[in-house]
Amino acid sequence: MRRLKVKVGDEEFDACIKRINRTYYKVVLNDKSFNVSIREPGVILPKKVEKKEKKVEVVEGEAVKAMLPGVVTKIIVKEGESVKKGDTIMILEAMKMENEVKSPKDGIVKQIVVKEGDRVEVGDVLAVIS
Repeated sequence: MRRLKVKVGDEEFDACIKRINRTYYKVVLNDKSFNVSIREPGVILPKKVEKKEKKVEVVEGEAVKAMLPGVVTKIIVKEGESVKKGDTIMILEAMKMENEVKSPKDGIVKQIVVKEGDRVEVGDVLAVIS
């Protein structure tokens, strides 16, 4: 994480900033964590973060779930694509490390539930393989 001073109005704060992808950053300001995106160069605006309960009904196939909390940084496969057991289907960044999310079985990618930049928690469904 990069440390710097941030000025908001007349107030100045110590901040830590970590780039997640091209326009998405994690900012820690006064021990509070914010997800932000850049709308124009040099201006960082808070991105409203709400924990949304994603109800994913797995009717046909096996759910691929997040094994740890993190941010989806890259999705490698597309819906409808065939995969083999052990193929990497996406990359999840957690604790400053890139973790490969692998297919649990041979099959077809039925559904990709997340998108790049999404923050996920342990047990969240990432994809469905049939």
